[in-house]
Amino acid sequence: MLRTSPGTAALTTGGILLVTAMAGSASAVGWGSVTVSYDGKARATAHGDFRNDRNINAINKVMSKDLAADGNTIYTSGQWYFENGAEVHALNTPEHNHTYYVTHHLKHPLEPTAKSVRGGTRACVQLGWPVPDTCSAQALPAFAY
Repeated sequence: MLRTSPGTAALTTGGILLVTAMAGSASAVGWGSVTVSYDGKARATAHGDFRNDRNINAINKVMSKDLAADGNTIYTSGQWYFENGAEVHALNTPEHNHTYYVTHHLKHPLEPTAKSVRGGTRACVQLGWPVPDTCSAQALPAFAY
């Protein structure tokens, strides 16, 4: 399911969900859902919205839930990509294993020398050593400011 608001365009390509809002349009760009699977089983899912908070911060509201209920924890990982080349890596939500949606907010200041930002988000599952964490394709909503 892809939710967008008026003035918003969406495109899925190469495992990346691209969502863009024009400056001055909706206050939040909806994204999702992204799902992570491992060993043929869906483990976690997430969706949310990416918003401009008063031209000060980019806030990614993330709602995630554990689909497997197998004792492994899940989390979401967020990145910010600014059009001026600045990049913020891996701000993660706390881990949980709830089978209902849990809401978290990932926040980062907007770059004063940039005019737009993309917010990359992945749902991830922690499977335990020696299996590395597995993550979904990246949702990539954007807005201009």
